[in-house]
Amino acid sequence: MLVALMVLKIPKEYLSTFNRQLQTQLYNELMQDYSFPRAVCRSLSELFISYIDLYFSSQRKEGQIIFHGVSKDVPPGVPVNEMNLVSVIITIYDPEDCKVKNQRELLDKRIMRISNEAHTQGALLTQADIAILLGESTKTISRHIEALEENGELVPTRGKWKDIGPGVSHKKRILELYLKGYEYTEIERKTQHSGEAIMRYVKDFARILVLTEEGFEDEELRIITGLSEKTIQEYKELIETYSTEEYQERLDQLHSIFGKKEISRMNTETGPKNSSGRWRR
Repeated sequence: MLVALMVLKIPKEYLSTFNRQLQTQLYNELMQDYSFPRAVCRSLSELFISYIDLYFSSQRKEGQIIFHGVSKDVPPGVPVNEMNLVSVIITIYDPEDCKVKNQRELLDKRIMRISNEAHTQGALLTQADIAILLGESTKTISRHIEALEENGELVPTRGKWKDIGPGVSHKKRILELYLKGYEYTEIERKTQHSGEAIMRYVKDFARILVLTEEGFEDEELRIITGLSEKTIQEYKELIETYSTEEYQERLDQLHSIFGKKEISRMNTETGPKNSSGRWRR
C-alpha cells in the first residue's frame, strides 16, 4: 500500500494519513500478538485483504462513508418523512486529492466526486448534504457549484435535477450542449444523463420551438406540453439566444423532428395570427 501511494506521488506529509489502512492494522497485530516474521505478516495481511475484497467488495473502503440520500426518482414537493432514501457510498477523501494545486480546486474536486457518486448509485444530494459532508457552509458550496457550471460542468444536485428553486436547470445546460453541436454520446459523458433522457429533453425543446414559432402563448405551451413555466421560459431563452445562422443546422434538425423544417415559410403561407395568438389555417 505504501508503495502504491508513493507511485501516486503523494507529498510525504500525507503518506502517514493514507497509510493508516486496515491492511496496516492487520500487519501490526500479527507482528505484535503472534510474533510472526515480517514476510509472513505481510503475506497474511495481503491474503486477508484479498478475501475481504473478494467476498465483501460492496463494503466501504478507506475514506468512504455510508450516506442516506434522496432517491433521484422522488419528485419535488414530497415531505421529508415520505421520501424514498438510498444508502450510498461516498468517498470523503482519496489519495488523488493530494494532487490538487489549492484549496479551491480540492473543494471543486470533492463536490464533483461525491455528487456524481450519489447520482450513479441512484440518489441526488442537496447542496445542504454536500455542505455537511464536506464541512463547508451552503453558501460556499453554492458558490463553487455555480463556478463549476459556468465552466461547463454539470453537478447533479437535487435542486438542479428536479428544477427546485432558482438557478439554471440541468435541462437547459444539456440543450445548450446539443445546440452547440455536441453528439449524444458526448453529452452523456459530460452530464451523466442517459441517452433516453437527453432525447426526451431535445424532443420537448423541439415542441416548444415549433409551437413558439407558430405563435402559441406561454399558457397554451404549458397546457399542450405539460412543462413547467420555468422550463418553458428557459427554453424560450435558448430559442432567442441560438436562433442565429451559426446554429441553423441544429435548429433544422429540431424542426425535422415534427416535420417543420420550413417554419418561417409555412407561417407566411398560412397567414396572420388570430385573436388567440395562433396562426390561421
